[in-house]
Amino acid sequence: MYIDDRLSTALHLTHEEQCTITETDMIDLRRVRYFVSAAEQLHFGRAAERMNVVQPAISQQIKRFEEELGSKLFERCGNEVRLTEVGQQMLPECRRLLEQADEAMRVARAVRTGMRGRISFAFVDNAVCSLLPPLIRSYRQRYPNVELRLQTLSREEQVAGLNDRRIDIGLLPGPVNCEGLESDTFVGGPLIAAVSRGHPLASQTSVPLKALQDEPFVLFPAGIKSRLLEIIIAACANAGFTPRVAQEAMHIHTVLALVDAGVGVTLVPPWVVREGVHDVSFVKLETSTPAYDLKFAWRTDSSNVALDGLRTIARTNCSPESLQASGSLSVIDQSQIVNLPYQSHELESSNDCPV
Repeated sequence: MYIDDRLSTALHLTHEEQCTITETDMIDLRRVRYFVSAAEQLHFGRAAERMNVVQPAISQQIKRFEEELGSKLFERCGNEVRLTEVGQQMLPECRRLLEQADEAMRVARAVRTGMRGRISFAFVDNAVCSLLPPLIRSYRQRYPNVELRLQTLSREEQVAGLNDRRIDIGLLPGPVNCEGLESDTFVGGPLIAAVSRGHPLASQTSVPLKALQDEPFVLFPAGIKSRLLEIIIAACANAGFTPRVAQEAMHIHTVLALVDAGVGVTLVPPWVVREGVHDVSFVKLETSTPAYDLKFAWRTDSSNVALDGLRTIARTNCSPESLQASGSLSVIDQSQIVNLPYQSHELESSNDCPV
């Protein structure tokens, strides 16, 4: 710890003298603590007891402190001592110095244990609907001193952001097969059909995917990179047809709003349905489709320990299963999928980013 401007002023150093201070002119915080204790007790013996050291240690370290400063801090009068003028000026500054050092240690411990810091967290648009609000609330309640910087990015943008360290963690469609990245599944499963409440298929317990071959579809634009769109197209191809697109939309909640309006049908991931404004029915598909998984991804060499807390809360407190058990939301069960209304997302995405 270097002598700062306040201590230089307390010692009445001129500007030229302050400029001659070098790296060898460092203050030993242990000696500062001994000085403050002795100054408050005005007795080296009592100061030693307070610091849980022997008296010669206090006397020796304060003497060295005085030699380093080039000024006497105490006037000795037998067992009693009193502060010199320099000592009186030094005392409040040394107290503040110790407070700053203690605060620095508290900050370092908090950062080291993940209780303080910053996380740049990116996610795809469809994670916003109902998955993120409970996760963000839980994390902020548990880690109020960690700043969450949130942004909506596409899958490709997240991978690029992780690679060049612009983001710390992403929530994106799997698989994540990128060198230098680790991933963990947050939620996933096969697709289900979404139709308007008045649609003839809305009352069905389940339908084969081929039953949708003559239906108009609401999908993401064909020219964009979207893992969900890729899975939908592949699933329909496996069922023997190409979906007839009646309307395109960039966001999952816009897609569902158009389904609600009767513009067409679509396929969606099998999670999170909540009572709300949209009359959309979700119907189980008898035809097997590829799974659509959302995964957390982060750098293998990341040193951001705050990520551990976020992943732990996501895994234990905010998984669809735990949220369903707590009554925070309803998760689509593949055996009870008919006529479950959809509610639009709680967070607005700021960019036109597909999923």
